[in-house]
Amino acid sequence: MAKEQLFDDFSGFSKAEWKQKIETDLKGKPYQSLVSVNGSGIEVEPVYTSEDLNLDNESPGSGSYRRGSKVNNNEWVIDEMFETSNDVKADNARVLKMLNSGLTSLSFSGSVAKEVLAGVLPEHVNLGFSRYSKLSDQVQEVQAAFGNEINDYKIYFNYDPIGSATINGNWNQPNELQVWLDSLASLKNYSSSKLFSVSGHNYHNAGGNAISELAFTLAHAHEYVVYLLENGYSIDDASAQFKIDLASGGDYFLEIAKVRAFRMLWAKLISTYNPKYSCSKSIIIHSHTSQYLSTVYDPYVNMLRGTTQAMSAVLGGCDILRVLPYDTAWSRGGEFSRRIARNVQLMLKEESYLDKVIDPAGGSYYIDRLTNELGNAAWEKFRKIEKKGGFIGLMESGNLDRELKEDHQLQLNKLTSNELQVLGVSLYPNPDDKMLDQLNEVESAENNNIQSFKPISLVRLVGELEEERLEKEIEEVEA
Repeated sequence: MAKEQLFDDFSGFSKAEWKQKIETDLKGKPYQSLVSVNGSGIEVEPVYTSEDLNLDNESPGSGSYRRGSKVNNNEWVIDEMFETSNDVKADNARVLKMLNSGLTSLSFSGSVAKEVLAGVLPEHVNLGFSRYSKLSDQVQEVQAAFGNEINDYKIYFNYDPIGSATINGNWNQPNELQVWLDSLASLKNYSSSKLFSVSGHNYHNAGGNAISELAFTLAHAHEYVVYLLENGYSIDDASAQFKIDLASGGDYFLEIAKVRAFRMLWAKLISTYNPKYSCSKSIIIHSHTSQYLSTVYDPYVNMLRGTTQAMSAVLGGCDILRVLPYDTAWSRGGEFSRRIARNVQLMLKEESYLDKVIDPAGGSYYIDRLTNELGNAAWEKFRKIEKKGGFIGLMESGNLDRELKEDHQLQLNKLTSNELQVLGVSLYPNPDDKMLDQLNEVESAENNNIQSFKPISLVRLVGELEEERLEKEIEEVEA
C-alpha cells in the first residue's frame, strides 16, 4: 500500500512570501525589525524555510554526524562528580549508594584505589577518572579492580595536560605528552576506554561565546591528534581515544545547535586525515550545565537553569550529561542539591521520554541553519588559530585568555545595559535573600604557581554583582 502524501494537498510558500506576509502583519514595520543577534553574533530571523538550508539528506549515524551517532534511541548516561577522601571504605559505600540511586556514570576526582571500586560493575556504568596523582598508577588500579581481559568497559581517564596548562599557566610538551604512551599501550584490552578528554566547557566557563568554545575545543583536541599521529598512531586509532567536554548554556536553541555543530566539526577534522572507518568521525560528547551562569543569590532558580540547559544538551544528542547542583556557585554540593540535579535527568528520561527519539531537533529549519552557521564560524576561527601556530601558540601567547576575556566583557556590557537579565540578581532580586552565612567554601583556589604565560580565569557572569551585594551584607553585620 502506497503511503499517502498528505502535504500534496497544500500549496507551499516561498521565503519571500513568508516575509511579505510578516511585513503585512507588522503594519509597515520592516521584516528586519524582528531579526535579532544572539550572544555569538549570529543573526536570528523570525522564520526559516527549506530555502535557508543546503543539507544532504543524511541519517543519524552517518555522514557529517550532525544528527549524531545514535541509531536506536537518544539514550545518554547520567553522570555525577565524586570527590575521593582518605577513607577508602567510606568512599566505596558512597559509590555503591550513588550508583543505586539512578546514576549510570560516575566521575572520580582524585586518585582512586581499587578498593573504592569494589562491587562496581563496569559493564553497566561509565567510569571517569581525573585529578589523579599519576596516570600510570590510576590505570594500574583500574586494571587491578576489573582485570585485564579483553572487555568493552566505558572508562574515561580524562587525561588533559593542555587543559590543565590553560588553568595553571605552565606547559612542558615533552614531559606532559610523553606520559600517556605506556599507559595507552597497557590499555589495549580496554577497547572502549578513552585516554583523552578535552575540557572545552572551561572556555564557556571563562566567558567564551559558543563559537569561541567550539573553535578553541577543536584546536585544543587537534594538538593531541597531531601528537598521536606523529607517534605512529593511525587516524582511526587516534580518534578513538577522545571524549569532548562541552558546556550547555542558557540560549536554549543555540546550545542544541552547539552540540550538533561540534559533531560536524569533529567529522570534518578527522575526514581531512582520510580515516579508514567512517565511525572514526564520530565523537563522544560529555555535556555539563553552566557554572558561568550559576548564581549565589536566589539559588533555587539554578534548578530551572540546570533543567533547560540539560534539555538543550539532550536534544542536541549528548552522550554523557552532568547537571551541576544548584548550590555549585559556592559549595561542592550537598546531598539534597545533588539529588535534585540527578532527578532532573531522571525526569527528562522517565517522565518526559527525551531518550526515546533519535535526533529530535532534526528537521527544524531554524536549528539546522543555526547548526551550520555555528559550525562554519567556528571552523573559520579554528583555521585562523592553526595558521598562527595552533592552540599551544594561542595559549602561550596569552591570546586565549585575552579573547575569552573579550567575550566575557561583551556579556557584562549586555548585563549592565539590561539587554541581558539574570533572574534573582539583575532582575527581580529578593532583598530579603541573605547568603553570607552560606558561603563556607572559597569559590576558587588561587594559583600560586610560577606561570610561564597568562592562564584563563574561570568566572561567573554575575560574580562581580554578587560580590558587591555580599559586601553590603558584611557592612550590615558589622554596623
